[in-house]
Amino acid sequence: MRIVTPPLNIQNDEGFTRDILDRKAFADGMLNLVSRSSDELVISLDGKWGEGKTTFVRMWQGLLSEKNIPNIYIDAFANDYVDDAFISIASSITKYASENIPKDKEETLKEFTGKAKKVGVQLLSWSAKVGIKAATLGAVKDSDIDELKDISKDLAKGTSDVIGNFVEERLTSHVKDIEIFESFKSILSKIPSEISNSEDKPLVIIIDELDRCKPTYAVEVIEKVKHLFSVQKVVFVLVMHRTQLEEAVKSVYGQNIDAHTYLQKFINIETSIPKRNGDRYTNDLKKYNQKLMEVHEIETWGDEIHLKEGIEILACFYNLSLRQLERVYTIIAVFYASSSEQQFRLTPLISFLSVIKVIKPILFKRLLASDVTYLEVMEVSGLVDSSLVENKATTINFIMDWVKFSLITTDELAALPDNDRLRRFDGGRLWKYNIEREDVMPLFTQKIGMFSVV
Repeated sequence: MRIVTPPLNIQNDEGFTRDILDRKAFADGMLNLVSRSSDELVISLDGKWGEGKTTFVRMWQGLLSEKNIPNIYIDAFANDYVDDAFISIASSITKYASENIPKDKEETLKEFTGKAKKVGVQLLSWSAKVGIKAATLGAVKDSDIDELKDISKDLAKGTSDVIGNFVEERLTSHVKDIEIFESFKSILSKIPSEISNSEDKPLVIIIDELDRCKPTYAVEVIEKVKHLFSVQKVVFVLVMHRTQLEEAVKSVYGQNIDAHTYLQKFINIETSIPKRNGDRYTNDLKKYNQKLMEVHEIETWGDEIHLKEGIEILACFYNLSLRQLERVYTIIAVFYASSSEQQFRLTPLISFLSVIKVIKPILFKRLLASDVTYLEVMEVSGLVDSSLVENKATTINFIMDWVKFSLITTDELAALPDNDRLRRFDGGRLWKYNIEREDVMPLFTQKIGMFSVV
């Protein structure tokens, strides 16, 4: 039995051979887009945490390689300790180019490295002198000079002559700086055609995990991609959770900034990781639910069908992310690994509590402390009949009947009509295990709460 969902390690040449979510059609569309474009293209791939963005782009890399399209993968989160986005990106390009440019064209690589060094030195000198974002200064246009002159005058009249002198220095060296940047971008645009077997195809640079980075670093990556690396035949794919990245922009520039509009300045095309939540045959969560039951190899002693059904329905109802579903299965695996075939098990409650522990931990803690009523559970969980579509209602109502049966008081149970189905619940199962009705919920919450999934 596997307690933790094993990572899906995608090899560079593997592509979509293990594409259980049928995302290859979307991948083909993205490939056609980047391979036919000659623009300075920056694409954002949006998706919530845990929706399989990294797995998708890793598979997409294999597809790009299969079509001889040069590509680089950069884990931004693994590099945000560097504090210089330019160095991280430029070094990745240098490393890839050194491995793929033929020896008779190495002069281009040497020229690129030399010019990248000049840009890096210039950026470093700015940041060392004053806390002004280098990417912004590097993108100064001629039309901005008059405004920058006014800023210089104002600063010179103020208390910081050092900053005023620095801005004045920047004005006088503006033309030289523009030449440095344009020269760097010019040689960068030659790299794709110099790479072996590229056949004039673009160089695709995938920057992943942006939404996990420090806000300052994430914003700097996007700004420098646009200002310093945006050239023809180089395509950037920025993998992100757009909402999270907008919060990063607000963290850097203040809550009053229109973060959505700000990001649009740096992105040409937006798209989202596909997630199908349609019928039972094309539902991503249903397919992944089945896959997780298989890979965890859980010994359920005959509970598998009912477990999968309950988890699938709840996962679809709450629209869980794939990562959240993995956490649910880790809880299920821990429960069964620490149980025995002879112990009392109720799959409706096991499914319900495992999902609730992942998505509503405060409610789970209240259930664990026996500090919540059935009506409160209904309200907090959102599992009310009026909100259910017909094909989900039967299973969820059955789950909630067990929750109700376990939580209502003896007086409330006695007050139910004679024809209420809770009166027909199998009390014999409880008697077999010498368990009182009031002890059912504490039994399962304590068992599921015994170990924490991190």
